[in-house]
Amino acid sequence: MNSLSGLPALDRRTLIRSAILLVGGSVAGLPDIALAADAPAKRFFTPAQFAVLAEVADIMIPRTDTPGAKDAGVPEAFDSLMTNWASPQHQAQFRALIDEIGGAGLLSLPAAERPALVRKLDADKLKAWDPAYVRFKELVLTLYYLSEAGATKELRYELIPGKWEPWTEVTADTRAWAA
Repeated sequence: MNSLSGLPALDRRTLIRSAILLVGGSVAGLPDIALAADAPAKRFFTPAQFAVLAEVADIMIPRTDTPGAKDAGVPEAFDSLMTNWASPQHQAQFRALIDEIGGAGLLSLPAAERPALVRKLDADKLKAWDPAYVRFKELVLTLYYLSEAGATKELRYELIPGKWEPWTEVTADTRAWAA
């Protein structure tokens, strides 16, 4: 299970299992072992790399009046994407990026000084237009807004919104809408 709204980890086996069940695989006499839950999720990043990933994600999307990246399960979802979906090329790029950030001494700094290091890294990587870093930031943001916390606490979510009004007052408390 990943922590994004309690859904199973994103992997091919889960997708295939769901498709089989959707088209009636349960009544086709498939053995229960074929649909048994997988072993505990395997981690892609080492514990040290995962700690760096979690810290960077939480600096990018910190906890305010809404949950931060760690609260939303972004590091776990990112790790799951690397384990189950990423190509070997992307895995190597993201692992090297996390190692670079960790090598810069992020976790050895006091918590109050860590955001400055990430801001400097961010400025340097974006100035040089590092595609792996740009994709990393995109994935962190995407995973956050796909999480339950991002879609319902950061964004305003209504299953069936009220009537359409051609004009809505925007205030400091107005949030964007999740679809």
